[in-house]
Amino acid sequence: MDEVRINLEENLLDRLKGKITLTQSVKTKEKIILNAFLEFCNVLENQKCEEREKYLKDENSKTAFATGFQSYGIIDSLLDDPNVEDIIINGAEPIYVHHSLEGLKETGKQFANARELDLLIKKILTFAGKENLKKINNIDLPGMRGRVNIIYSPLGPELTITKMKSRPLSIIDLIEKGTLNTEIAAHLWLYIEGMGVKLANILISGGPGSGKTTLLNALLSFVPNAQHIVVIEDSLELVTNWIGNVSRLESDEDLSLADLVKNSLRMRPDRIIVGEVRGSEAEDMITAMNIGKYCMATIHASTVRETIFRLQSNPMNIPETLINLVDVFIVMRKMVVGHQIFRVVDEIAESAGLEQKVVLISPLWKYDSAAQVINHLSPTTVYRDRLSRASGLNGKNIFDEINQRKDFLEMLRQADVHLIQDVSHYCESYIQDPEIALRQVSTLKEKSS
Repeated sequence: MDEVRINLEENLLDRLKGKITLTQSVKTKEKIILNAFLEFCNVLENQKCEEREKYLKDENSKTAFATGFQSYGIIDSLLDDPNVEDIIINGAEPIYVHHSLEGLKETGKQFANARELDLLIKKILTFAGKENLKKINNIDLPGMRGRVNIIYSPLGPELTITKMKSRPLSIIDLIEKGTLNTEIAAHLWLYIEGMGVKLANILISGGPGSGKTTLLNALLSFVPNAQHIVVIEDSLELVTNWIGNVSRLESDEDLSLADLVKNSLRMRPDRIIVGEVRGSEAEDMITAMNIGKYCMATIHASTVRETIFRLQSNPMNIPETLINLVDVFIVMRKMVVGHQIFRVVDEIAESAGLEQKVVLISPLWKYDSAAQVINHLSPTTVYRDRLSRASGLNGKNIFDEINQRKDFLEMLRQADVHLIQDVSHYCESYIQDPEIALRQVSTLKEKSS
């Protein structure tokens, strides 16, 4: 980046402090940036503001300048790449990324010097509506593109940018990727919707990068429109812009996850979703389940048993009698075959009560890594019986419903319905009237074939 451009951007960023916020529209930001640029030019002698004529000769030039000014330079292409999950910037050293298909890799990009990197940090700070940096910073990018962690080490600033997916994967995408199959997806749909009478509390576990949040986001397609959802996260990762009745809450230095979970009960939610439980908020979430609120969350653990152990241990300390309030445990796993990375549902189990203070589980599915298939170990019994008592339906009725939903999801796949908002639309139509929805999707399938 040339010296003139760096000087210009540094001066403009100083003028923009306190004037930009995350919630402003693109047009509003452009107007503020252009006004700041004009003010900057006016205080300089004409010969020192040659950039003015270059950028402000017509309306298109003005718009291009304001748009270009909001660029993040050499990392823009990485932010735009849908396969890049995280961007790692270690000072002026080469930039690395976590690639969804290739894992950790060097990009061949790096900042020319510390000043260029400092300019990027200043931009991130200004466009987030913040004025001061601390030693550790967590800052959202505009447009919910991701979240930046900035920490100052003895060797300079270290940045990790965790991206949000601009197009979140739908349950149909996950089926086609082999993460799960239509039979499992149909069961999960039944758990989440509960035929309107017995919704399930669900905990999704797995290691880092195993696809927990991706699956949780895809499962939101099964939540009926009539429900008020409260989503609580440490950093905004779930994509919910296609959902009507959703409240988004984010923790910070003043508000912990536990504070937000407690307060969510006053918001009259039908469903509480916690991005990740790792501390005392787990107890508040279980309390919410105990008073009749339905919850979904993720947690770091590699097996169902390890998940239960984590819930029982510090700092969560959930009693055995309350862990049984979690109806369904799902475990995600990241697999590496050759040089390819993919995620699978590794385990699914239902809680089945207590025996001598041990939480019993009923295993339903388990992934066979050698054969690369998900084996169905046993039919649902515990949840099926609970649903049967609540709905008045017998076991055969429930299995028939699961099979019909399985066929419906397969029809959506064959009709090439992939966008999460479209999947949500058809799933909602099915809940309203299964026969009409089946006819609609059947017609759609015929047109696409």
